[in-house]
Amino acid sequence: MFFNKLFKSEEKEEPPRRKRGAKPDRDRTQRTRKQHEKIDVADLRVGMFVVELDKPWEESGFMFQGLEIKSSKDIADVQKECKNVWVDYDEFTLKKNETPEAERRPGVGSTATEHKVEDELEAATEVHNMASEAISNLFEEIRLGAEIDGGKVKQAVNGCVDSILRNPDASVWLTRIQAKDVGTAQHSLNVSALSIVMAKAMGLTQREMEDVGVCGMLHDVGKTSLSTEVLTKEGPLDEAEMEEMRKHTRYGRDILISTKSVMSGAADVAHSHHERVDGTGYPRKLDAESIPLFAKIVAIAEAYDVITTNQPYRIARSPSEALQELYAQRGGQFDEELVIAFIDAVGIFPPGSIVEMLNGEIGIVLSNTTDKLRPRIILILDELKEPVPQRIVDLSSMEVDNNGNVYQIKTTLPDGSFGIDVADFQRAGLRLG
Repeated sequence: MFFNKLFKSEEKEEPPRRKRGAKPDRDRTQRTRKQHEKIDVADLRVGMFVVELDKPWEESGFMFQGLEIKSSKDIADVQKECKNVWVDYDEFTLKKNETPEAERRPGVGSTATEHKVEDELEAATEVHNMASEAISNLFEEIRLGAEIDGGKVKQAVNGCVDSILRNPDASVWLTRIQAKDVGTAQHSLNVSALSIVMAKAMGLTQREMEDVGVCGMLHDVGKTSLSTEVLTKEGPLDEAEMEEMRKHTRYGRDILISTKSVMSGAADVAHSHHERVDGTGYPRKLDAESIPLFAKIVAIAEAYDVITTNQPYRIARSPSEALQELYAQRGGQFDEELVIAFIDAVGIFPPGSIVEMLNGEIGIVLSNTTDKLRPRIILILDELKEPVPQRIVDLSSMEVDNNGNVYQIKTTLPDGSFGIDVADFQRAGLRLG
């Protein structure tokens, strides 16, 4: 079996787009008016065409009647002024329904490089920064006793889904370069993104991707009810502290059950993401069949993020080590098929991994290719471990080094190896493309 060889384990032509700002034809608007759909602004998505606001256009900040949503900024601009809008059902929804299979199963038959990661990274970073700010503010509001704003959560998640549909590797990369923040909010964003990436690879619908993203975003919301001392303690927790930590699953369930603006399944995931398929998890020791699918997905995404992120009680391990740990725990802590699906989604060498080549050169994985063992690499150190001009090598193209040998990965390295911190390195000027 392919995975057994890699992870040793003791266990087993696109239609023309409408120009933004163009005033809709009056006859056409009247002809299709019954096909307009009223939606909450939280449900706005890139590609929609807004034909009517919940207030007169002349009282808004928009110059034209009719607005094509081209970016997350367009969505934010509308959300600042309106609560509900009408979108052109004929232009947006019906056009999508002409290809129902592509809409129903976005992960099937699509590639991870519809956009190159270099082209998507800027947009993905904007989305992640907005989502990070939103979730950080949300968690602080919850700590102060405010109710969860489901619209804000959904907006943040929808932006992540749109980016992941264009290129999931960009989001996996961002979970690595932001890994220095161990706060609950940043962890929740990473888990949400990784869960969406996994759902895409599994062929789940876009709606399901959005739902599992919400679940991932809110899975640890119960920790807002825990003491800072327990959350930030350096070193292992004692039995009393561990018992208090385990209560976050029930706290999260209670918070989300009382929040009508969030999908009901999110409460189940908050309550169940520490259950184990072998029945030894907490808080209810559920068997495999009783654990919700989304909880199983979120559990794997959470474990990967925890392992690859610095914690108060230990330093981060490399992505490959995390995958090996997940694989070793398949059938015990985690669902076996879902572990394999996760590895397939993020890649054998996930974006952001530091790798050493057979010739001794050092690089960082940029993105996956169709060959799981041959990703695209940014080479940054030569065989003597001296800095070199950054360049991208596609290992799947069988590129050769200065000695005529085909580039091949020898091993993965933990963050910090040879003074390389992925987050700091990226911020210092990692050139993509």
